[in-house]
Amino acid sequence: MSVLGDRLKESREKCGLSLKKVNQITGITDSRLSKMERGQINCTPDDLKKLARLYNIQLIPLYVLAGYLTEEDIREYQFVFRGVSSLDDEEKQLIQTQIDIFNKKGKVEQI
Repeated sequence: MSVLGDRLKESREKCGLSLKKVNQITGITDSRLSKMERGQINCTPDDLKKLARLYNIQLIPLYVLAGYLTEEDIREYQFVFRGVSSLDDEEKQLIQTQIDIFNKKGKVEQI
């Protein structure tokens, strides 16, 4: 098995979903998903997006595991937003509101 395949299988099982149920929801055949979980075939970015949404897991780490992105590709974004995954939606919205205020203030001062 591959690390990505293990992650996908663990996530599916944690959600209590059968291969057949995933097929019904995503359109990814149970045969294809089984092969992806065993590391026998590559996952497409679209497959990963569907599975991440269904399993309620983050997409970017799946893209890294699949080789579509590298840690270097996302390092700049991780630095700016370090720790954001530990925030809930309300906290994220509060921070976004503060950023919007800072941006608006900066534009006013530039005039």
